[in-house]
Amino acid sequence: MGFFKSMRDLKQIGKEMEKTMPPPGQRLAEAQAKMAGLSEMMAAQTQQANAAMAAGASGVDMTATITGMRQVGTVNFDLMMEFELTVMPSGLPPYPATVRQTISQMQMVQFRPGASVRVKVDPNNPSAVWLDPTSIR
Repeated sequence: MGFFKSMRDLKQIGKEMEKTMPPPGQRLAEAQAKMAGLSEMMAAQTQQANAAMAAGASGVDMTATITGMRQVGTVNFDLMMEFELTVMPSGLPPYPATVRQTISQMQMVQFRPGASVRVKVDPNNPSAVWLDPTSIR
């Protein structure tokens, strides 16, 4: 007897919740808009990652100083970090850059604000920077 009463109560609670919810069409439209926004964000991150990888493969060697850092996620037990850098190109004024890159947990202990690191920068796109995780000084 108690089981059926609980089921009836749950059904009543569900009906009350439905009264305050927007119609299904509106909920679907909102979900699709959120998915479109997330797809755009993922495309931008992929483009940024591809630019950084291209810089790592054929970029110009430069030095940078870490001015800030924070963990933004994990990828296969590695830490996805966002580094705020001051890139110091030879013969040109320093400029700020932001880099998102995976770093192994073993290497992460060496990174800290104020540390000097070697980076590779795409000469055609100075915002495309790849940080060399083995070069921390």
